[in-house]
Amino acid sequence: MTLFSVIIPTLNEQSIIGQCIDGVRKLGPDVEIIVADSGSTDSTTEIARGRGAKVISSSPGRGGQMNAGAAVAGGDILVFLHADTFLPEGAFARLAAFFRDPQTEIGVFHLKFDSRHWLLKLLERLSGVRPYWFRFGDSSITVRRTVFMELGGFPDQPLFEDLEFLRKANRKTRVILFPLYVTTSARRFTHTGICRQTFRNILLTLHYLAGAAPKGLSLAYERTSDRASKCFLMMMVRYPEPGKVKSRLASGVGEKSAAKIYRFCAESLFGAAAALPDAIARYLYCAEASDCGRISSWAGGRFESLAQPEGDLAVRLTAGFDMAFAKSAAMVVIIASDIPDLRPRHIKTAFAALEEKDVVLGPSPDGGFYLIGLKRSSPFLFKNIAWSSSSVLAQMQGNIRAAGLSVEILPELLDIDTLEDWIMWKAGRDGNNRQPEIGDTFGHDYAAA
Repeated sequence: MTLFSVIIPTLNEQSIIGQCIDGVRKLGPDVEIIVADSGSTDSTTEIARGRGAKVISSSPGRGGQMNAGAAVAGGDILVFLHADTFLPEGAFARLAAFFRDPQTEIGVFHLKFDSRHWLLKLLERLSGVRPYWFRFGDSSITVRRTVFMELGGFPDQPLFEDLEFLRKANRKTRVILFPLYVTTSARRFTHTGICRQTFRNILLTLHYLAGAAPKGLSLAYERTSDRASKCFLMMMVRYPEPGKVKSRLASGVGEKSAAKIYRFCAESLFGAAAALPDAIARYLYCAEASDCGRISSWAGGRFESLAQPEGDLAVRLTAGFDMAFAKSAAMVVIIASDIPDLRPRHIKTAFAALEEKDVVLGPSPDGGFYLIGLKRSSPFLFKNIAWSSSSVLAQMQGNIRAAGLSVEILPELLDIDTLEDWIMWKAGRDGNNRQPEIGDTFGHDYAAA
């Protein structure tokens, strides 16, 4: 019999389910992986099957999904893992050692977020406190299958099924706090606003512990979630590895210098994005799925990550808009990461323009665009475009006119693609003696770039 079964509840997790499964498989090649899906309309189930996971369908509700996964699991020990949570190195070997002790029946991990915001650091500390009400499903509840069945599984309730399960387990046995850390995404917090999400969670938890009905709390949770951001910023970004970024620039300055210049430009974007109000949800739209983790760390853990699909720019832009609108976005702006003069005001102006217009474009001097914003998915706009040519912007405007859409054109900004672009930008900066604004450096030495 398989020792471990990892059960992952999902709903529209195409952007991260592949990374989650790959992470588990790397740590335990023989571990059984079960994805319990509750009706995803994206590619979640296809991605999971493609990576060898067992995929089952379940009725909506995380508790029911995890129960359905446990019902078909073949492992002695069940590990319930959220799709945006990653186990630590050596997790299965360490867990096997803990469960060799027959007294170990159930446990949870310490929690670590992929953001270093001070409030999330406080929540990390609270996850290590003994009382069960500081522990939730994102701490990866791990339990013997026999004990899980004895406890009756997770309760059939729309909220706090994890807390209630641990409360029930705590009455039967000792819930171990493993000296291991899982890393979970702060995406819910960055989407809604870190302070707002934290205090909302605390308030709902206190109401639940005081006896409030889970259904009523779930309705309150959904109402406040509906008031979350409807403005999505997608930052197209690569990890600044020499030889893998800015090939045309590298031909003039060398691969290491090109990577350094690109890092400077991208960090300017990160700083501009960080200075935006919480009402704008911000995402790193990573060129390579395998780089999402280190790009998130590079950006300070402030933004959620989504992976671009393979294909040309039309495919990547279309997918980016589709992902955002699938998350109930009302307005989406996708922006390049090689614009050193980008400021928070440019991004705010783009969203303001979308209040009145169907499309917003930020042109660059080379005939392309550094920014595009839409209010609905419009893949036809990206048809018959000669990408990487000087006619990109003109062809895009032609598609917009043909579709009968209105458009707002933002101020032109220089993108750094070649040595000539870099020299031009440096000359303009030095000649104008311009002063850095919020978002210029993201902790980077502006003058040293």
